[in-house]
Amino acid sequence: SILTPPSRLFEFQENHALCVATLLYDTQSFNRVSAETAAHVMAPEDPSQVYPLYNTTFSLHRVTPLHTGSNEPLSNSRLRAFARQFRDILAGEVLRGVRVGLGQDDDALARVGALQSVTWRLLPEEETWSAEDETQMANDDTTISLAVCRGMIVTVTYEKMAYKAILLRDERGDYPDASMVTVREETDGFQHFPLLLARMPGSLRETFSNFLMETFDTRVSALQFSSTYLTDAFERYVANISMGEDGEPLDMIERSRALRNTIKEVLVVVGFDIPGVSACLKTIDINIAREDLPRMVARGKKIGREGNADSPFFDALATYIKGHMALDLRNEKVKIVRVACGAFVLGAEGKIKLTYLPGGGDTESSRGAATRRLVNGLIGQGAGGSLSAG
Repeated sequence: SILTPPSRLFEFQENHALCVATLLYDTQSFNRVSAETAAHVMAPEDPSQVYPLYNTTFSLHRVTPLHTGSNEPLSNSRLRAFARQFRDILAGEVLRGVRVGLGQDDDALARVGALQSVTWRLLPEEETWSAEDETQMANDDTTISLAVCRGMIVTVTYEKMAYKAILLRDERGDYPDASMVTVREETDGFQHFPLLLARMPGSLRETFSNFLMETFDTRVSALQFSSTYLTDAFERYVANISMGEDGEPLDMIERSRALRNTIKEVLVVVGFDIPGVSACLKTIDINIAREDLPRMVARGKKIGREGNADSPFFDALATYIKGHMALDLRNEKVKIVRVACGAFVLGAEGKIKLTYLPGGGDTESSRGAATRRLVNGLIGQGAGGSLSAG
């Protein structure tokens, strides 16, 4: 059973069952949680050989349709013109010695040296992407079809640091109004890239957002997620990697292997919305060992037979925590603020880190499909999904 006696609840080293961490007095940084959760994942020798979506903590933003003024699809040659314009703005600000609206983040840019280059190009699908092709695209007039691209990537390179922003295209495969959006974009000269992933200091990110708004008549706003969205995203990911290539559920042994090898350990960070309570109590970290995850999902499915069976993991977790800590995770004042596992980290504040998992094994295809569906879900939120707090 996954249920352990209360006296053993905090035995971190000896007990492989569910562990509940001590109360935290400061919110852990997103990068630290990401690193601790995925520390066992072996990264490739050269990070530049990894698809740009992976192994980077991004802040997420919603972007309204970009007005390009033309019905022609974007190409690398057109994007290079935007790159030059953006570089002129960055270089101009430095030459004038004026950094409008910059705060403490200014220090980060002051330490990275002089601006070297700005590139703006189409981002191919992961299956067809290679680091060599990306380098070639930055230096010649090669154009590729937007239809076979994931989106656009902007890289700002300084002497000591490179920053990037990725605008992901709305594929609209899972949305009922796909044909309507396609017609509008083709006739009105709009391009739909509803999700912006940015790894930039605040000042640079603000400058880039302003450039998008002034150049493409768009609006950029930060994304934040409710507890329900975080838990649903994790449950869907678990369900997706538990499916075979034929769309049929894996047997118990294969499903357990997929969960242990892909999800690995799980960290759920719980926060509180209780006015008047001491500000010292920030979060509680709940850690679940990889060996216990398959049993928790199985237990949750049994619990779900009496009600909602769509969230077996959190059904089991909520039952366990309420029984041993008298803490009701379903209370409206209790918030899930972060979910982290071996495949990704997703925070309510609107940050994500996707972990690159080396290829190979029987679960590679289901893992890739699950990650793509996770990203498509985020694109759906950017395109107008509900983001009510909860």
